[in-house]
Amino acid sequence: LIRTLAQGGWIRNRLNVIVTGPTGVGKTYLACALGRALCGHGIRVRYLRTGRLLQELTLGQANGTWSKSLDAFARVQLLIFDDWLRDPLKVSQTRELLELLDDRWQARSTLLVSQLPVAEWHQHMGDATLADAVLDRLVHHAHKIEMKGESRRKLKGKQMMQENR
Repeated sequence: LIRTLAQGGWIRNRLNVIVTGPTGVGKTYLACALGRALCGHGIRVRYLRTGRLLQELTLGQANGTWSKSLDAFARVQLLIFDDWLRDPLKVSQTRELLELLDDRWQARSTLLVSQLPVAEWHQHMGDATLADAVLDRLVHHAHKIEMKGESRRKLKGKQMMQENR
């Protein structure tokens, strides 16, 4: 599946990818590797941690660049959102994400990286109706990759400790 995703057919078909799993298993590494591979095929990619994305959207609301920001996000062929729903969303944040995703729906692809299983996403959004709308645009047309295992950082730490004995 990973090799197929790296070829970019899912981007041409305007599908999404969801990568879930515990901390440290390589979700971000995988997402970035896919992003780099797709750049090599001429696809425009932008990576953001979700917290920074929300800051940009909120700032755009405050300083009058909201429409310009949404237009910029809508033009990127692949947006990668890391740490998706790490922190519960406020209603206003869920509404802002819905606006962004509405512009991308059936036009562009999104790759989400989350520690939470998809089944738990709904409860981490500030409003049930908005959550339904956001998830409807993301989940139903997405390849899902669930990663498992122990944290690579933890394993590397154990190895370093043993080497320094």
